[in-house]
Amino acid sequence: MFTINQLEDIIHSLKQNKLRNILTGFGVAWGIFILVILLGAGNGFQTGIMKLFGSFAQNSLWVYGGQSSSVEIGMTEGKLILFNEEDVNIIGKRFTEIESISPETTIPRSIVSFKENFGAYTIKGISEDYFKIKILDIDHGRTFNKLDNSEKRKVAIISNKIKKVLFKQNNAVGQFINISGTWFKVIGVLDEGNIFTQSEQNAIFIPFNSVKENYNIGNEFNTFGFTLKSGVNTKDFEIKLKKILANRIGFDRFDEKALFVLNFDEQIKSFDKLFNGIKAFLFFIGVCLLLSGIIGIGNIMLIVVKERTKEIGIRKAIGAKSNSIIMMILSESVVITFIAGLVGLLLGIGVTNLVNLIITQFYDKEDVLISNFGINIPIALLSMFLIVVSGCLAGLYPAKKAAEIMPVVAINHEQY
Repeated sequence: MFTINQLEDIIHSLKQNKLRNILTGFGVAWGIFILVILLGAGNGFQTGIMKLFGSFAQNSLWVYGGQSSSVEIGMTEGKLILFNEEDVNIIGKRFTEIESISPETTIPRSIVSFKENFGAYTIKGISEDYFKIKILDIDHGRTFNKLDNSEKRKVAIISNKIKKVLFKQNNAVGQFINISGTWFKVIGVLDEGNIFTQSEQNAIFIPFNSVKENYNIGNEFNTFGFTLKSGVNTKDFEIKLKKILANRIGFDRFDEKALFVLNFDEQIKSFDKLFNGIKAFLFFIGVCLLLSGIIGIGNIMLIVVKERTKEIGIRKAIGAKSNSIIMMILSESVVITFIAGLVGLLLGIGVTNLVNLIITQFYDKEDVLISNFGINIPIALLSMFLIVVSGCLAGLYPAKKAAEIMPVVAINHEQY
């Protein structure tokens, strides 16, 4: 802590060269300001991207059949990898780690109409577990239940986008739409979602068994998804899944073209590593900018020592010890750095809060990739700690130079 006399000396010294001290402090303020903005942007972008992954259940995997490229004995090259209900049922019963599982069969570009309004949309046949794997919020109505699928009910869930085309501003739930010549009752309307769920905005969902019953598509499909119980290692499970499917369908489990598994748990981990690297890089850039301001303070303190050589000599001649001279120079350096850093930090926090306010007030939350644009408290505290330490380091060499001044030489020093 500074004494009253020390604080008065520091304030008096800073007032002697206001413009120079302001310009010196500006470098530090600008550096910490940019550091806060960079870290805030990195944090906001990461939060926004991770929010998009909220469209998919945690520990969810999607399996896509491809085309075999293996030439192993007993296996056919170019074989299409397709699944059936028996495959899905066996997998669901055999692996107790699975919580929910659903097939997904697709009929592209089907004509859908309501009165004089119509459009061409993708039809997806799914089970009642589908909405536990892919988190699609319902705006109005309900999702499928087990009876919808087992009884092959002619019910449908449409997106908000399709609802606006077919029903305009009218209520869609309870109405009947014509899908390629067959009438289905609308039981639910999906929320608008985000950019990761835009494909669902051009799709109409109907029970899997209803698709088979009404459109004669057969029992095979090339996509299914499932969720695993909490704590299950998704990477290890993926290996076991490929092995059993390879044995049942007949392809090489190491054939990357035969089967593709989209593991969202692994995807999220990869994004976490990516963003940690990005934030570390942004932090490095911000610190480099801050360092340039700190070096400026060091240079200015050397000039201050040179200008106050005679004063320092007089202080030492009347009994001032070297430690007190060092503390005098260090304290000025720290005060300049701390004040400038605090100004830059507060401005940075203010700007990030302003950006958050603008995003909240003028943009739809689903239209922007940046969410929670701002700096967290630990980073702010770390920044202030770095500022204080940097201020000490910036003034250390000038302070030692001042302490080494001989009183006789200093008193006779002429300033030009």
